[in-house]
Amino acid sequence: MARFNQWISLKQPDKQRVLGLETEAEYRARWISIRVLYFTGFVMFLAFGIVATGVWPYLKSLDPSANKVFLAYVFAVPPFGQIFFSPFFGWWTNKLSSVRVPLILLVGVFIVGNVIYSVTEEFHDHRKYILLVARGLVGVGTSAVTICRAYISSATRVSERTKTISYMALAQSIGLMIGPTFQSVFSGLGEAGFTVFGWFRINMYSSAGWICVILGVFNIFLLLPFIFKDSPIAVKEAMKSQGATNAKETWKSMQLPYFCITVSIVAFSLLMFLYVAFQALLSPIALDQFGWSNEDSLFYLGILMTVGALISCILFLLLDPLCKRFSESNVLVYGAMFALFVSQLLLIPFGSEPITPVTNGSNLTELNSTTAAPGCPSTQEWCEWIPPIGKVQFTISYTLLCVSFSIGTTLSQAVFSKLLGPRPQGTWMALLTCAGSAARILGPGSVTIYVLFGTYWTFGAGTVLAGLVFLWMWIYRDSLQPAKPAISSEMAEELKVLNSTKLRQ
Repeated sequence: MARFNQWISLKQPDKQRVLGLETEAEYRARWISIRVLYFTGFVMFLAFGIVATGVWPYLKSLDPSANKVFLAYVFAVPPFGQIFFSPFFGWWTNKLSSVRVPLILLVGVFIVGNVIYSVTEEFHDHRKYILLVARGLVGVGTSAVTICRAYISSATRVSERTKTISYMALAQSIGLMIGPTFQSVFSGLGEAGFTVFGWFRINMYSSAGWICVILGVFNIFLLLPFIFKDSPIAVKEAMKSQGATNAKETWKSMQLPYFCITVSIVAFSLLMFLYVAFQALLSPIALDQFGWSNEDSLFYLGILMTVGALISCILFLLLDPLCKRFSESNVLVYGAMFALFVSQLLLIPFGSEPITPVTNGSNLTELNSTTAAPGCPSTQEWCEWIPPIGKVQFTISYTLLCVSFSIGTTLSQAVFSKLLGPRPQGTWMALLTCAGSAARILGPGSVTIYVLFGTYWTFGAGTVLAGLVFLWMWIYRDSLQPAKPAISSEMAEELKVLNSTKLRQ
């Protein structure tokens, strides 16, 4: 309860006041600004979740000739926008004294993209391409997540960073979770909807975009100077520990551990890739391996994904106390990478009875035929000799995947940030964003491998990849530690005073 009260009141703890890095007012302003970025992360990821269930029927209503291949382009264009624009905005952020201007600009682009998405039906021609452009602009706008990560790295002390990154991940996950709920709530508007001042129509599809527009405008309000204030406390902490007077001199004296930084990026990318790949394979596996109908698949997978999302939210909240009990590198290696390896291993089917193919599905020749009828299509020849995945296997594997993804993506970001030290991290965080975006683009390609070669190749490859990265990280786990500048005599004396105060208490 005390921690909750402190979280609400934003009262500076005594042990931080002793360090003298900031006043009570500066502490409060710093954490208000961090909470603004929690909201930014929530809005950016809500934009992905809110259209997940509605974009396909919206696309078909705009252009009946649109096919699922074009739908794949609609889903792929936002991460492409991040890949191309995150490096520029990350670099630009490093050159500025405040992240406010690039953040407001990106949220503005995000708003424009959602406005275009919402009024696409007002155009008479090329609607599907206009929708594609709209989602691309939204993707560019979500590059704001890069700046959020960079800001959190500069606005938190090393001891605060894991908790802050965990809460940012929680805010993003909540955005993804409740996005489809918003879409469902506004489904009552129907396709007809209502017209606003005779200018444009709001219906069950366009309402998703307008929600993002409203939240984006409010986000810009929160980024105004009287609410959001830059607080570079990370470099202050490093300067005081070194007894330095120049910020640039402080971080330039700390060498970058490039090898360990590479390890963190690889871990983050692999977690993102295998998670997205499994998400893309959920429906094909349910229909092929279990013989479920489309209705059963939607029902049971919905329950599974909801439980997985709740597990993730709980882990985000527990991660900080867990990392205070065990080292972050060990939690990352065992709680994330080993769990990822086991989750992939469990998906390799065993047994002697092959899957029963669907004999009446021989005319289903497209890759998306796996979702057309329950049972494994006869066009997938491997169904005749590969046994099915068990439901228990599948459930345990997905649970472990959610655990590994929640722990791994959060801690790989935290370790990555701490390895970089107090230097400006805009460009580096852009690199991490690009790695994650590339993984999101490549992940759905696992469906093609599954359709052509089957579960042995698909999950065997995932097991090998996860196993190699786990072994690599296990060997170098002791190197994944924060950059530590030399401690000045003044700082050492203050730490002695602080420790003696703790002992008396």
